[in-house]
Order: sequence, then structure tokens, then C-alpha cells
Amino acid sequence: MAKRIIGLDGGGTKTLGVMIDENGRLLARATGDSSNIQAIGAERLGESLAGLIAELVAIAGCRQEEVDHLYAGLAGAGRPADREAISAQVTSRGLARAHTIDTDASAALAGAFGGGPGIIVISGTGSICFGKDEKGTLYRCGGWGFKLGDEGSGYYIGQQALMAALKDLDGRGPETVLRGHYEKRYHLASIDLIISQIYSDKIDRTEIASNAPTVFAAAQEGDAAARQIIESAGREIGRLVAGAAKRMGREGGEVAVALIGSIFNQRDVLMPFMREEALKVVRSAEFIEPRFEPAIGSCIMGLQKEGVAVSPQLLANLEKALV
Repeated sequence: MAKRIIGLDGGGTKTLGVMIDENGRLLARATGDSSNIQAIGAERLGESLAGLIAELVAIAGCRQEEVDHLYAGLAGAGRPADREAISAQVTSRGLARAHTIDTDASAALAGAFGGGPGIIVISGTGSICFGKDEKGTLYRCGGWGFKLGDEGSGYYIGQQALMAALKDLDGRGPETVLRGHYEKRYHLASIDLIISQIYSDKIDRTEIASNAPTVFAAAQEGDAAARQIIESAGREIGRLVAGAAKRMGREGGEVAVALIGSIFNQRDVLMPFMREEALKVVRSAEFIEPRFEPAIGSCIMGLQKEGVAVSPQLLANLEKALV
């Protein structure tokens, strides 16, 4: 009987689960609740995974004990102690014959490049970059959170725009339409009245990030402050790529970079600056769409764990199954 693999892509709000067989046939697909142990704790995470896997096996028409490998790529599973706690939940509930707990970044990388080497940049509310070489070694660059990093992210763009609005008020920066945007959006008589809402977290990092589309629009209209912010964001993303490439020993070489996240809806505006920074380290950088979503990446990693060769034909079968 063909091996059955479940791959998960888990985050703070939802978890996507996919079941495939070793020939690349899609057997089931379902969405469950949060599976971030930092947000919900180990016990609730176990319940969430159990419910999702029960749904997947029901759709596939098989039993849990017939699932050969569960590969879970989960947000919040970066530390060994957390992976062990999640593993204990999977084991105690008998969710699969074998399992691997990994990070969502590993799943995203495997999906983007069909299990092969490459670099991914994720930029949404936050930002982070990962690379994987031919030996399977993982390299991280950035992703140190909104207090210490997240450069080039939606949060970064929104934060820089807010700072530009305040500098406009001070007279130490150019006049910008961003000042009027914030005053109108948050019903402020003057931009400086936003300060208490920022420092009390009434306007939190997610809310700050939600202003990024306005900054892109203002840059498109020629606003000098907005254009400077978008250029800075693009360059910061390019530096993430350059840093990962350097750590991977790719200086002067070629890299393929998959772009993931909402900020890359505006990739055409960011690309010249991203490329310029990346090319300070590498000879060539090809920016691409991910080949597969992270849940499929988890499936691919699960197949590899079971000793199944991930051939071009298997990947082609997967692509056909997902159309």
C-alpha cells in the first residue's frame, strides 16, 4: 500500500492540513484552529491537531493508524523544548505512526523549492529570511521581532510612516500626506495625539502594519517621505537576502529567492531596491513565486523522512493534483 503523509502548516490563527500519498496524489485537505504553542499552550494545541487530523483521515477514507508520517511545520516551534512538548501531544494521542515537529519556516522553504535548496523571504506583519543549502542545512537571517527587527515588513513600513508624520509636525522632515492619513484614520485633531494610543498598545503592531498599503499608494502618488520609506523597505529586504546568501557561502554566486507574504503584492515597486542590495553580495538573484504552499512542503519533508525519493515526476504529479 502506498505510504500516506500528512503535512501541516500551522500558525497563530489557523492550521492548514494536507494528506498525500507517495505518488503525489492528493488524498485530503482541511483547515483547523491555531497550532502555535506560544499562543495556546500544549494541551489546546494537541486538541487542535487531533481535530484536524481526524477530519483529514475521514475525508481520505482511512484510519489514523494508517497515516505513515505526520510532518508538522508550526509557528512557535523554534525551540527544542517546545517541539518536545508538541511531540508528546502527538504521541499520546496516537495521531500517526511516525511524526516530525518542525518550524513553519522549514515547511515554507521545502514548499517553495520542492524540497531542494534556495532562499525564502517572508514579509507580512513581520519579516524573516531563511536559506537552505544542498546539504539541507538551514540558515536564518533577521526575524528578530518588531522591537529588534522586522525590517522591510508591513510593521516597519507603518512605523516609518508614523515617524515621518511626526517629523512633518516637528518641521524636521518633509511635508507628507501620511500625516493627514493618520489624523483622519484615528480621528485626531493633531498627529501628536496618537502617542498615548501607541504606547498603551491600543494601536498595536498589527494595526500599525495595516497602514502599509496607504504608504505604497502615497509613494505611487509621488510623496517624498513615502517613496523614501518604500525604498528603505526594499533595501532592507535585499539585505536579508544578501545576509542569508553570505551565511550560505554564496558570495559571488547565484541564488533563487522565493517571496512569501502580503508585502510582495507590491513586489514591482520593491524589486529594484531588493535586487540592488542582493547584488552587492551575489552575482545573480532570481526572485520567484514559491512552487508549492508550506503545507505541501511539510508533505515533501514527510516523504523524505519515510525514505521516499522526491523525484521530478512526483513533484509534477503534485502540481497536477493541486490545480
